[in-house]
Amino acid sequence: MKGIAHFATGVAVATFFPEVVTGAAHSLAFGPVLAGIAGLLPDTLDFRFVRYFERVDEEVDPGQAVPPDPQAIAERIAGAMDRAYETGKRVKIRVHSVRLGADLWRQMFLTFDVTRNEVAVRFGPIVTTGQVPLAGSEIPSLGPGRAAVTARMLHTYDEDVAIDIFSGPSLAFDREDGAVRVTFLPWHRAWTHSALVALLAGAAGLMISPVAGLVIFLGVLSHIFVDQMGFMGSNIFFPLTRRRTMGWKLFRSGDALPNFLFVWVSLALILLNLDRFSETPFLPPLPYLVVVILLPCLLFLGLRIWSALQRLRGANARRQATPAALAAIEALDEAAEADF
Repeated sequence: MKGIAHFATGVAVATFFPEVVTGAAHSLAFGPVLAGIAGLLPDTLDFRFVRYFERVDEEVDPGQAVPPDPQAIAERIAGAMDRAYETGKRVKIRVHSVRLGADLWRQMFLTFDVTRNEVAVRFGPIVTTGQVPLAGSEIPSLGPGRAAVTARMLHTYDEDVAIDIFSGPSLAFDREDGAVRVTFLPWHRAWTHSALVALLAGAAGLMISPVAGLVIFLGVLSHIFVDQMGFMGSNIFFPLTRRRTMGWKLFRSGDALPNFLFVWVSLALILLNLDRFSETPFLPPLPYLVVVILLPCLLFLGLRIWSALQRLRGANARRQATPAALAAIEALDEAAEADF
């Protein structure tokens, strides 16, 4: 999730404690701000520190060849996966983005196709740093590259990995139970997103006050809980395990609508709690919860179900389509995504 959603969630959790609300009236919202900062802590550690200490075994750089070679990239990634399976040792690679200028990038999509047990790489349009595609910048004659993987694949993230602006992502491959496990961004949501870090942060907060320790602990936990709703998951039980607990795959962390919903619900709860712990409460709790929180959540759920049904229909159409019809469906999907 975006930083504003994590900050708002942390503040909302803190306002459930009357000591925090009443204390904030006399100390410039010190308690709620602490909880909001704690809600940002796991990602701050990852993106400001942990990522810079990562080391990879292989750099996969598409270069600036025209046209690019998706087959060669697919074969290099599949080879790294085979190497991890054969040796039993983790192999980490970084797939670089394709930079074409100061503000231009060639979009690339990486797919771990568990049905065919192969890696697929395809190139999309040229995009700006704002990820706005340039019309007519696709290469129609350039098909996807595909490379088979020897062992069965265990893909733990989303179906496609889009690689476009700035530096490309890293991937880790591990042998596991007769298969090769794919971990997207192995440096992210590892030990920083664990109950241990929440406990340590809360313990540090105890030096300020017991309430501060509690809201900091809950702020970090709120971050981990929200992240679990996505695809990547978190390493909740570190150091007992160094593997992420699978996410619930309810939405993608970068999706605008879930981020807006979390901020909305958090602000609604903050307002309700401020009213509840005031000297003269004004808001009727039950009607407020139904109208301001429950109904938007139900609307969001309905949109998610509708979207899932649309994807299911699209998948069924692809399975039943002829090659020519399949190409037409994919072209329509790409055009719709560009318009969106």
